[in-house]
Amino acid sequence: MFSIQRQFKLPKGFLGWLAGKVMEYDNRKINNWSINQLSIHNSEKILEVGYGPGYCIRRISKLYPDTLVDGVDISDTMKETAQSKNEDAIERGRVRLFVQDISQFELNEVLYDRIFSVNNYPLWRDQKQALNHLYKMLKRDGTLLITVQPRGEEESDSRARGYGEEISHALKEIGFKHVALSYKKVKPALTVSVRGVK
Repeated sequence: MFSIQRQFKLPKGFLGWLAGKVMEYDNRKINNWSINQLSIHNSEKILEVGYGPGYCIRRISKLYPDTLVDGVDISDTMKETAQSKNEDAIERGRVRLFVQDISQFELNEVLYDRIFSVNNYPLWRDQKQALNHLYKMLKRDGTLLITVQPRGEEESDSRARGYGEEISHALKEIGFKHVALSYKKVKPALTVSVRGVK
């Protein structure tokens, strides 16, 4: 059981692939909810932090075929899974996948219109540093959206509200404007999204 739980943090090999399948199924509703909240326009540049098996990237590239969608994740196994799911868009140069820690990830030539992350924030080693880093990667008036549904030992509505307060406070401190929280009741626990504008 411990080995399986570890795979959700850093998916690797067959067990990591299996964890990716579970994540994709479990997160589908909150993934779609998060995408809807981003208010994406065609031809924008989007970054997903923690793309996992690549569900959101595929959905965005199909809904908005002229967008550039980048993804960064710390798992080579998830990159392989997401690559197979997004082959056509990668070949057309509309999707690019990277393996790196978000705190170190940087592409000099790109500033993003929208950056988002679903159920990945709790896994970041230095959350404040990562949020600061994301702020720098956004265009002026760009949007950041962080969605969290507490899982495992954290699975409770009160923890979701706690994440909401923690993330919104951090975004305001960094300099984000129009910080807003949204909640959605999705099994197994309340889910929070925090949205801020640079």
